[in-house]
Amino acid sequence: MNFKQQFRDEVEKAIFNVIEDRAERIEFVGKMIDSYVRDTGESPPADCLNDLSEYILREEILDPHPDKMTRNEYPILSARQESTRRDKEYSFSLSDTYDSTGENKAKPVRRRRTAKEWRNVDASAREANRARDAKYKRDTSPGAVTTYNLYENGGELTEPFVSCRDIGKRWANEMGAMNETEIVREETETIPLLAA
Repeated sequence: MNFKQQFRDEVEKAIFNVIEDRAERIEFVGKMIDSYVRDTGESPPADCLNDLSEYILREEILDPHPDKMTRNEYPILSARQESTRRDKEYSFSLSDTYDSTGENKAKPVRRRRTAKEWRNVDASAREANRARDAKYKRDTSPGAVTTYNLYENGGELTEPFVSCRDIGKRWANEMGAMNETEIVREETETIPLLAA
């Protein structure tokens, strides 16, 4: 007869049928362990003893209050509560670099970019380069060619063609004032470097 498996089944059944009074639970668990020892001559399996001890401490383990470590004199955490607490804790090695005001005095270390961040940087750079190349091509490409046939209009030049005449001279006159620079030799005498 497999006593260990039979005992595991009895433990599961006992945990499923909850006894509300703690004293009765302790008495029931004690009787279960004594009967197993009497029948087999050895102690019950460790996993069963662990389950039975959690069954006895049912109220403490199932207490969901987040501040039960300070409320209770002898607090007991469930496995989930213990893992949550460990996730919120910091290593003692961090205290070596923090001063009494809470400021980190450690030498700053630059964080390395992850492969995903590098891919995003490359993708955004390629996109910016494509946009810049398209704008440069659009700005530097020649405009549409307009042809004029003087025989068709009797030898007269059209208005758009005539309006472009002397545009270089007009531009030099209008923009020349910006390019003028003067050097002061004395307080009264100035010499222009570029005349309009």
